Amino acid sequence: MTDAVRISCIVHTRDSEATLERALASVAWVDELIVVDMESRDATREIAGRHATRVIRTPIVPRVDGIRSRYLEEASHEWILVLDSDEFLARDAEENVRSLVAEAGDEIDAYAIPRFNTIAGQTMLSSGWYPDHQLRLFRRGTVRWSDTTHVAPEIRTGRHRCHKLQPPGCLHIHHPSYDDLSHFLRKQLAYALDDRYDPDPSAFRFEDHLSRAYEQLERRRDPEQDGDLSRALSLIMAWDAVVRGLIHWDRLEPRPPLPDAVVLPPVTRRRRGGWLRRLLRRRRARARAR
Repeated sequence: MTDAVRISCIVHTRDSEATLERALASVAWVDELIVVDMESRDATREIAGRHATRVIRTPIVPRVDGIRSRYLEEASHEWILVLDSDEFLARDAEENVRSLVAEAGDEIDAYAIPRFNTIAGQTMLSSGWYPDHQLRLFRRGTVRWSDTTHVAPEIRTGRHRCHKLQPPGCLHIHHPSYDDLSHFLRKQLAYALDDRYDPDPSAFRFEDHLSRAYEQLERRRDPEQDGDLSRALSLIMAWDAVVRGLIHWDRLEPRPPLPDAVVLPPVTRRRRGGWLRRLLRRRRARARAR
């Protein structure tokens, strides 16, 4: 094996004992395995010590993406694989990854890998959850994350040097992400509260968050492939967009006026429920009173 195809893998952890064994076992074949742990209080470091080449301790941060780039420099080899502690790769991953690295030549610096997300016991097949490409395999020094949540990293040598793997016959990341909808809601709220928001009040438009909410309602709903769960998740992601708008507004100084911008979707008279008719009558009465 030559140095050109040696691979380092980096996994970030915090209280990850429930999922870490499977994650690390799935990349036991890499040439260097680095675990970066944020002050875990459970058995995470013990598990990491059984598998990893090195375990690095780091202070707790609110957003793991904010420190990913810092620890990329710890990798010894040219190619780096990044895996989250609640993800894993299939048994044929070594062959697939080493083939991709060997075939990259001088034209490819990074690979975007499709990811299977399992939510509430169901592996999603569409509705914005699949193929969910993740930029996780790349040459050292070519990728950098920003300090925010769920934003794709920058490819410093240009997006044209990233190859997006096309399913189904390719390497996948497996992500059994949320046990149930309550777990999903708690995590989304935590992400929203911990995220960074533009502090400039003049740049804030609550209408933009509402637009994203309607986009999520459309994008995340595919009952043909993902059934009723896609309907439920589309509502949660629309809620998430609105909640982020309110958190953003609440953190501005001074707070700009919050517009009465919530617009009900159009409905026919036949489909309007009693509650909706009463709401519309009250709105018309207030408009006439003005």
